[in-house]
Amino acid sequence: MEFGQPSQRDHAATFYERLLFVLRNAPALLPLAMVPVGLTVRLGLANDNFYGGGAAFLIVVGAYVAASALYLVYKWRHELEESQLVDFLFTLVFHLLVVLFMLFVSGFLSIFLAAWIVLMVNADIRFGIKGFLASFLALCVAALIFVGFTGQLDATESSQVFQVTVTLGVLSFAVARVRALTDRERSDLARTREDESYQRERLLALVNSMGDAMAATDEQGIIKVYNSTMINLLDTNIDLHEKSLDDVLQLTDNDNRPISLIAEAKTRKTVFSRSDLSHKLSDNDSIKLYVNVAPIQPGYQSRAERGYIVILRDITKEKSLEEERDEFVSVVSHELRTPVTIAEGNLSNIKLMFERGSDKQTEAKAVDDAHQQIMYLAKLVNDLSTLAKAERGTGGKNEVIDLNSMLQELHKEYDKQAVAKKLQFNLDVAPGLPKINANLLYLEEIMQNLITNSIKYTQQGSITLRATADKTSISLEVSDTGIGISKTDQTHVFEKFYRSEDYRTRESSGTGLGLYVCKKLAEKQGFKVQMQSRLNHGSTFSLIIPMSRAVADQSRQAVAPNAVPAK
Repeated sequence: MEFGQPSQRDHAATFYERLLFVLRNAPALLPLAMVPVGLTVRLGLANDNFYGGGAAFLIVVGAYVAASALYLVYKWRHELEESQLVDFLFTLVFHLLVVLFMLFVSGFLSIFLAAWIVLMVNADIRFGIKGFLASFLALCVAALIFVGFTGQLDATESSQVFQVTVTLGVLSFAVARVRALTDRERSDLARTREDESYQRERLLALVNSMGDAMAATDEQGIIKVYNSTMINLLDTNIDLHEKSLDDVLQLTDNDNRPISLIAEAKTRKTVFSRSDLSHKLSDNDSIKLYVNVAPIQPGYQSRAERGYIVILRDITKEKSLEEERDEFVSVVSHELRTPVTIAEGNLSNIKLMFERGSDKQTEAKAVDDAHQQIMYLAKLVNDLSTLAKAERGTGGKNEVIDLNSMLQELHKEYDKQAVAKKLQFNLDVAPGLPKINANLLYLEEIMQNLITNSIKYTQQGSITLRATADKTSISLEVSDTGIGISKTDQTHVFEKFYRSEDYRTRESSGTGLGLYVCKKLAEKQGFKVQMQSRLNHGSTFSLIIPMSRAVADQSRQAVAPNAVPAK
């Protein structure tokens, strides 16, 4: 995330830093002025009353050039590293050579005297006010030496020397104090910026730690700040900075009309939220969003920009659950209405028959019809209860299960129902079937649903309860020779409340929850329910249990982790 381009103040600070760098190293550049001044004196173009000859000129300038070169090489090799001792020695040498140049080449009152301003400001930069005073004192000593050394100056000229010395000192002091004041302001500014940067980092950390996606925009909806959750929500890796929010969010309402958040925000001018919007991720994918938009309204004297804070949350799952709940309530109320109406009608008829003294056979039929509807309601309630337990993950703990014994019990329990319909109920269990670690209540509920479905939808033939095992899994199968399931219905049989439109299915009562409950319970245990069916040729439903759920040491009935031993 970015926070805009460098400000004018940033450019000014950069310029000052460059100027300060030049001033810190300016004494090493004085030969650039020293050589031209010396040549003008040598050629008689300037006052040469104090010129000591070509030898003196060459020695002083040569020495200064050598000192400057040594200084620059040292700084270059040590990458401009600061050393108080080295700086002091070079400063001392530069001061001494400038004094010698004024004494033996240019004279004190030449234009070169202005170079001492550079020396005093440089000393102030390196050593503070003490360095400045030492440099000024050196200038005063040089003036005294010049006046006493030459012996050629009258009182007026001597007075001029000292006036110029004081003037240079005052001017240099003013420059040095402005520089020091600027440094203090920059130091305060640096601390302020450090605090600002710290607060900004804290803000960014807070923003990025938000579970909801967030974006801050200007008045035109251009994104200035956003968090990582925003990237994840939109499933993109592009930089959203300086992009229009309306271009980033392809929003539509429930009527599929395009929605502009910024346009709506400008119209409302207050905080608002919506939970009826969808964002299109791709041609075939979209998410439902909760959106909260709050306008940024700075105070009267605040320089903060106006804009909007947008909070986004993916509520696709919540919306799906809400729609599923509404559908569930609608279907359950519809499923309950018919049996309740029939049962109530039959009971009313029975009451009327008792009052009028009708025959026993008619009364028995009415009682039987009412009883069937009550049993249907009981089955529906039982399925809903089992489904609720599966959804919540309740209903007992894992334990060691002997599949052979469990299948034997199931065969014994449902053999009577099969015989009553003149069906053959076979049991085929492979030898050496391992014990498993699973939830007995869930496993029995699954197998009971599969067996009762086979009995219900098989009119003749047989039903086979089979168990096999290989290296990877254990398979518990229920096969029948019943009516089978069409290819169209096969894609829906595991859906909640789904029942085939086949008239033969409608002849038997059912809630449409059995196979859905089987699938849910199996998934809770990490199992799979598979189906093979052919219309009019029967069906086979298989419960696939991973071999990893098998108990390793059967002799000791070693229970897998977190399992509860069978009682």
